[in-house]
Amino acid sequence: MGRTTVEIEDESFVPVRKSVPSGTTVVWETVGDASHVVDSVQFHNTADKWQFRTQTLRSGDSAVYSFDSDGIYEYYCGLQGEEMCGVILVGDVSLSESLPCE
Repeated sequence: MGRTTVEIEDESFVPVRKSVPSGTTVVWETVGDASHVVDSVQFHNTADKWQFRTQTLRSGDSAVYSFDSDGIYEYYCGLQGEEMCGVILVGDVSLSESLPCE
């Protein structure tokens, strides 16, 4: 299936919201100088509960996850906190609520 990238900058995930079809592999790639941890979370009741946590990612490091089921997958930086967050929207789903980092 497909593959797409979310860049991890020093203060944010780019893009914050990423829509992908089911079966897509997402690559989080650190392009800034700060270290980060991509950590699954559930900010909203409509979001899926999922388990994902990377090791500490430094500049040039990356992590991957394959999204095989439609859903709303929220995450944040386990080092920076909720002000640095994102969501992967898999399949025909939407999230009308704001994320803590928006």
